[in-house]
Amino acid sequence: MIIVNVEKLREGMQLSDNVCTTTATEYKILFKKGMFLSSMMIQMLKDMGIKSVKIVSGGIDDIETADADNEKTTSANANDKKSRINERISRALADLDEIFDCNEEIKELSQAAIYKVDNMADDIINDIASDTSFLGNQMIALQNYDDYTYKHCLRVSMLAASVAGEMGLKENETKDIVVAGLLHDIGKSNIDHDIIIKPGKLTDAEFAEIKRHPLIGYNILKNSGTYSANVMSGVLFHQEKYDGTGYPTGIGGEKIPLIARILTVCDVFDALTSNRPYRKPWSVAETEEYILGGSGQHFDYEVTKAFMRAFNPYPIGTMVQLSDGRHGVVIKHSDNVLRPTVRILGKFSGEEIDLMNDFRFLTTSITGLYNGEVFA
Repeated sequence: MIIVNVEKLREGMQLSDNVCTTTATEYKILFKKGMFLSSMMIQMLKDMGIKSVKIVSGGIDDIETADADNEKTTSANANDKKSRINERISRALADLDEIFDCNEEIKELSQAAIYKVDNMADDIINDIASDTSFLGNQMIALQNYDDYTYKHCLRVSMLAASVAGEMGLKENETKDIVVAGLLHDIGKSNIDHDIIIKPGKLTDAEFAEIKRHPLIGYNILKNSGTYSANVMSGVLFHQEKYDGTGYPTGIGGEKIPLIARILTVCDVFDALTSNRPYRKPWSVAETEEYILGGSGQHFDYEVTKAFMRAFNPYPIGTMVQLSDGRHGVVIKHSDNVLRPTVRILGKFSGEEIDLMNDFRFLTTSITGLYNGEVFA
């Protein structure tokens, strides 16, 4: 095996490992181990910004050893960076566990807890800003944990950081959103844990108890005497809906602070794509279809658009299966990320289908990823 820069790739070279991309919650295999590269595959790798791939070393003696050594060094540095990020994530989980799962009612956060949350927020912002694959990789890892409240809060804060970036918010606004994301469910710590983890449908009385958690969380932050009005409003209003049917106050539209409108979308996305005792997780595409359907009703339209841009389930170059049985590769996006332009591969190779604007294909949709061999 040798790591080769994509600029050095040639037709006929054989992959020694899968080539993957990531979405918000899952790895996607673009090309499988053992496949022989075609010119189209090489161009796709370049278009997606993939820098290098692992190639079977036999028969490629003219690949300069220096290039291979450089790629190995780059790979080692990337692994070191990943290890550092994973260490920070593990520390954040431990710190949030300690903050959320104390054995007594939380009335305010200690200065030590406030300091830890502030550091977590800085790490999340810096890691996402410096590595576009960070969020997808870490969300995958975090989905593997048992889904306790504090792990959900960590994921929501990570999602919110990327949405804030997509909306071009200022540094201090992004920091507020990440902090509010980390603490948005702190109020659940003061609610009977059996209700929080109940696998079945809640009774009216139990749901009324759950509905108290935004106000409880707001009061915890207020009593702590450190957090801005913006952060506290994010915690207080994150369960409000754009049409005014949410809780605890029933406000709607732009009366809901932007910070809360962002957290609402991220909160629902993570809840639906996470494993629950009473249901399996939804796919990213299913969840985004639901959020798009609720845009303007439950969710702010502009926030929804930013979220979809940040968490496109079908990045350019992704191989997909269509509902008519054909498979292809995504080559361009539309305003609706679930209906991109697809270039057909295999037996019907070459045809391009605009799922958004070509009226002949209004009933055709992407049904999932396609991981099979299409270049034979």
